[in-house]
Amino acid sequence: MKKNNLLFAAAAVTMLSGLTACGGGGKFSPDAKVTEAIAEAQTLTQDKLFEKAAAELGTTGQLKVLATTSRGGKDAVKNLFIEKLQAYNAGIKDPLKYDTVVDGVIYTQLTEEINAKATNGYDCAVLQDGYQLQKKGLDTNYFVNFMPKEWKEGAGVNVAQDGNPMTLQYNFKTWMYNTKGTDMVIDNVWDITHSKYKGKIDTMNPTNENVNMDWLIQLTSDDQVAALKAAYESSKADTDVDLTKYESKGEKKYAYAFIDRFIENAVFYDDDGKAVAHLSQTPGNIGWIVYSKLLKVEETEAISKKDIVVASLGSTFTGESSLDSALEGFGGFMYKHYLQVMPFTTHPYASAAFLSLISTNATAYSVWAGDVGDYPSLPGINKDRSHGGYVGEVNTYPCLNDPDSNWWLNKAKAVVETPSFIGANYDSVIDFIDAAIAKK
Repeated sequence: MKKNNLLFAAAAVTMLSGLTACGGGGKFSPDAKVTEAIAEAQTLTQDKLFEKAAAELGTTGQLKVLATTSRGGKDAVKNLFIEKLQAYNAGIKDPLKYDTVVDGVIYTQLTEEINAKATNGYDCAVLQDGYQLQKKGLDTNYFVNFMPKEWKEGAGVNVAQDGNPMTLQYNFKTWMYNTKGTDMVIDNVWDITHSKYKGKIDTMNPTNENVNMDWLIQLTSDDQVAALKAAYESSKADTDVDLTKYESKGEKKYAYAFIDRFIENAVFYDDDGKAVAHLSQTPGNIGWIVYSKLLKVEETEAISKKDIVVASLGSTFTGESSLDSALEGFGGFMYKHYLQVMPFTTHPYASAAFLSLISTNATAYSVWAGDVGDYPSLPGINKDRSHGGYVGEVNTYPCLNDPDSNWWLNKAKAVVETPSFIGANYDSVIDFIDAAIAKK
């Protein structure tokens, strides 16, 4: 680090939580030029970031983004990114290369570039899967965290929960069930563990979907164990789980019993779209499925979203935020998309400008905001979907009256993905989960 940057960098350390000169026991250090630039970038307005980004890219430079979601590369984002750069350099024409891969590949691809200290690789990334993020990007000190100034100062932002690693948005899995021709009611999470639902839970295989595995690990945290215990002891709980089988787990027996029976009852699919398709065709079934997949259910004479109840919302939910959850326990799982800068990028300011844009600008975020179950970590840029199930003045599809993230977090007690917990506890839980799956 250059001598004349020492004072600036020292001051930045307290503001840039988690950003260190060396990590992984001293084995790895990001490029000091990158850490210094990102530390400064966190103090700059978005306009100033774009001014620096335009100078950094010039007319021929190109920001390379790798992501697990294709939406950040859509025209609404790309055109706005170009427009903001052109305000400072009219010669900029093609400044963004946005590529997508699945979460099983993205960390391998990025870490290979980092290990090679490649300066012509990807500049920043939009990631998911808290376990891999923690083990391959944070514990290793491979990634550089960037927290936009406008985001940190925004109304409703939870800096402690979402700032490091920087969270773009919550994505949401939730409980839903098909009531067509039935009188079924799922009003407690333990209901799904009853043996009468064996073979009737449609979901993805956690060995094939990292998000589902992360959720199961997260259930063993102290707060989730307490929530499961309270729900189990409620008069509404309808379960025939034998807790004595799990006494060796101590208080965590509630989590292990729930995990075991969920896996036993589940039918696994390789895609949430297939899971929701089967749910929509099968009265009496329950789904643990990404909420937005309900939008894929097409109305026919035999199939209708009118028959699908999101358990926390209940069958008559009107979209009012004052209403309580209809489900005891937890209403879903908030997993995240994370934003990180690569440690050898030659475009740190352009990386910061792009990540700031998608996390604080309503126009850029609009590529996500239309779907139920997508919630930005900056609440003010989201679209109101609380009456999404209305046709005119008629509450036709209550399952689509999506309240905001505060409702899901506070009223429905959604489980939130915490990479540090998942990373630290994965090895102690995974053998139990694998054994439960092997018994199916």
